[in-house]
Amino acid sequence: METYGIWIIVGVVALIIDLLSATMFMLWVAGGCFIAAIVAAVIPDVQWPAWAAFVVSTSVLLYFGRPLARRFQQQGLVPSNVDALIGQDGIVLEMIDPVRNSGRVRVRSEEWRARADRQIAVGERVCVVAVEGATVLVTPWEPRTSHAENAQEGS
Repeated sequence: METYGIWIIVGVVALIIDLLSATMFMLWVAGGCFIAAIVAAVIPDVQWPAWAAFVVSTSVLLYFGRPLARRFQQQGLVPSNVDALIGQDGIVLEMIDPVRNSGRVRVRSEEWRARADRQIAVGERVCVVAVEGATVLVTPWEPRTSHAENAQEGS
């Protein structure tokens, strides 16, 4: 088998691994393999130019492509499960008392055990800043502060 054929096979295997892992790391290795296959086809008698093309092209693709891939992967992230609670409003159902470590809130349609750094009375509005297990950490709701800012401060 010709050297360029081996580079193509390795490139296809790298693409399959990348598709299965969804990390977009092996994509750049596969690109380097395909560039090395072209060099091996053009210069079939000498091996080192194909290896040099592989190393250089993979390095360049990784250096410039990885930041783009990260941006692409993070673009569609939507908080789910308990992470979606962060920044949400809630109503205190049972007084939140940090000394007694007690309190309950309703966030959306669910009741949660709640903690805060100060007492918060029944009926007051709160904002969820974090979730620890089955407990939400809350702060008093402030109309001037957006919920996203409260969530960032609590993280």
